[in-house]
Amino acid sequence: MESNELHEIVIERNLLIELSDGATLSADLYRPASKGPFPALISFYPYHKDDFVGAMNEEPRRYFAARGYAHLLVDFRGLGGSSGVAWPAMDRAEGRDGAEAVEWIARQPWCDGNVGMWGLSYGGISSLKVGAENPPHLRAIVPIQGSADIYQDYLYPGGCATCLGGYGAWGSFMLAMNLVPPTNADHEGRWQTVWKERLEASEPYVFPWPDHPAHDEYWRAKAVDPAKIKVPTFIIGGWRDIFPEAMTSVFARLKCPKKLWMGPWMHTLPGLAPYEPLDYLHEMKRWFDHWLRGEKNGVADEAPVLINVQRANIWKHEREWPIARATLRAMYFGTAGTLGDAPAREEQGEAYAANPTVGIAAGLWDPMGLGVGMPLEQSEDDLNSLTYTSEPLTEDLEISGAPQATVFAEVTNGDDVNIVVKLCDVDPDTETSSLITTGWLRAACRNSADKIEPVPKGEVLEFRVALWSTSYQVPKGHRLRASVSCADFPRLWPTRTNPEIRLFFGGKRASAIQLPIVPPHSTPIDPLKLRRPAPPPPSPLRPVWKIERDLVAGEVAVATGEKNGFPLPQGGHIEVDHIATARVAKSRPEGASVAGNTKIHVNAPTIGDIEVATTSLISRDSMTLSARITRNGTVIFEKRWNK
Repeated sequence: MESNELHEIVIERNLLIELSDGATLSADLYRPASKGPFPALISFYPYHKDDFVGAMNEEPRRYFAARGYAHLLVDFRGLGGSSGVAWPAMDRAEGRDGAEAVEWIARQPWCDGNVGMWGLSYGGISSLKVGAENPPHLRAIVPIQGSADIYQDYLYPGGCATCLGGYGAWGSFMLAMNLVPPTNADHEGRWQTVWKERLEASEPYVFPWPDHPAHDEYWRAKAVDPAKIKVPTFIIGGWRDIFPEAMTSVFARLKCPKKLWMGPWMHTLPGLAPYEPLDYLHEMKRWFDHWLRGEKNGVADEAPVLINVQRANIWKHEREWPIARATLRAMYFGTAGTLGDAPAREEQGEAYAANPTVGIAAGLWDPMGLGVGMPLEQSEDDLNSLTYTSEPLTEDLEISGAPQATVFAEVTNGDDVNIVVKLCDVDPDTETSSLITTGWLRAACRNSADKIEPVPKGEVLEFRVALWSTSYQVPKGHRLRASVSCADFPRLWPTRTNPEIRLFFGGKRASAIQLPIVPPHSTPIDPLKLRRPAPPPPSPLRPVWKIERDLVAGEVAVATGEKNGFPLPQGGHIEVDHIATARVAKSRPEGASVAGNTKIHVNAPTIGDIEVATTSLISRDSMTLSARITRNGTVIFEKRWNK
C-alpha cells in the first residue's frame, strides 16, 4: 500500500504504557482503520494529551494516521493522564521513560517495529532526550524548536538569569498546568488516584532554578549530548524563536544523518507561523517515509540545510551549518560611536552607567507560542546603550552564522555585571534600527559558566560575548550598529545594582564584533521546491503583550499571557486565563519582580467543575508561590511554597 494513500482513522484513548518501575504513561492512539501493522510515531509532552497539547496536535495526528502511520500522543509521568510523580523539569529521566514507551509501541500488534518521534518545544526536547537513549526500535526523530541544554539555551544564556520568559510566561503557567487532573476521566476512579498522587508530591518546576546560577551538575545532568544520537535527525528551528542557537548547535554536533530547517519564525509550528509558513507535515512525512519505510524519495540526496535569509526573505539551501565558505569580518568600535574595519591606533575609553530598563524593544522570549513578541524598533534601547555605527554598506551583506564580540571593559562600580551586545540594521532613510541578533555574558562567568568568579574593580577585563546564530541580509546603503549595555529586560533579570563600566577601544584593547559573512554559492544548488500549508482555522487564542510605563516611578512593566478556551474531545470545556508581568524601576533594579496569575477552569464528565488557580511572586532573592483548587465550588487543595 502506498504511503500517501488516505485511510479511515481509528482512535483509541487512554492506552496505558506500563514502565519498568510500575508507573503508567497514558497515551492516545490515532491509527489507520485498515489492517496493519504500520510504522508508528510518538510525541511525548507534559502538556496533556486530553486538552492543551491534544488540541494543538489534532491535525498532525490525523494527517499521519490517514497516511498509514500509527500516531501516539503520550503524557509525561505524573502529568495529564499518566501516573507517578513528575520528574523535575527537563530531567534526563524523561528520556528514559520515553525510550521505554518507544519499545512498548514496537511490540504492539498494530506496529511493524519501526518507530519515529517528533515534537515542538518540550516535545522537541523530549525527542532529543529519547534520541540520546537510542532505544533499539527508534528509527528517526524530528525535534522542532527544542533544546539540548536548557541552562545555556534559555534559562542562563551566557550565565545571565532569564526573567519573564522562564519564570513568568512558562514557569507560572506550568505551576497551574501540573496540578490539573486528567480531563478524560475513567468511571472506575483511576483518575482520582493519579491526581491525588501528583497533588501530594507537587513541586513547582521553577523552585530549584535560582539555587544553581552556574552550569553545575544539576544542569549538566539534564543536558543531552547530540553526538550520542545515532538515529537520523531532522532539526526545525526559528530565527526569532527562543531556541535558534540551540537548534543550529545541535545540528552542528550531530554525527548521524541529519537535516536542518531554519525559518523566520517565532515559537510555533512552521505551518502556523504568521511569517513564511511552510508545509512541515509533508516534509516530516518524507523524512519518516525514508527512514521508517525505506522509501527512496530523495531525502538522503538533498542539500541538508534550508534557511531563510531575513530582511531579504530569501529561502536557500546550504550544504552544512556552520556554512563553510563564510568568512569572518571584524568591525571595530571607534571614536564618536563609529564602527569600522580597522581599530584606532590610540586606546580610548568610554564610561557607561547601566539602565535596567534597556531591552523592552527586543521582543518577547515567548515559550507559549502566542504568535506575538517580534522585536520592535530599537532606537530607544540604542539611545540608552553605547552604540557604534558603520558607514553605509557598499553592497548587500549576508550575515549567516554566530557573530562574536570581544569587549574590553573595566567595572568601575558594582559587583555583578551583565554584558549585552546587540547587532542591528539601521535604515538610512528612516533611521530605524532593526534587531538582527543578541549575545549575553555575565561578567562572573567570563571564563566559564561552570564557575561563578568575583569581578574585580579597576581591572580591564576581556569579555568574549557569543551572539546567537542568525541569517540576515543587510541591504546596500544600510548601516550596521553594535550596541553594548548591561541589561536586556525582561529577557534577563536586572542585576541588583546598576553597575558602571568603562569600555575600551583602539590600541591593544580594540573592542570589536566579528561577523560571519557568506558570499553567494560558487556552484548552484538545485532550485527550491517549497510547499505552503493551507491557511489554519481561526484560533480561540487571545494573546497578551503589553508594555507599560510609570513616568512618576520611572518603572516599566512588560506583561504576557493568554486567554484561551476550547471543547474537550470527551465532552466538556476547558478555559485558561494566564498573565505574567515583569517590573523594574530605573533607580531600583533590586526591586525587579515577576508576578504570575493563572486560572485553568475545567468542566468535564465525571470530574465535574474544577478550577486550578495559582499565583507567583518572584524576585532575585525570594519566591512565593500558591495554589488553590476547587471542585464544584468546594476548596479541595491549597498549598504555598516559599524560599
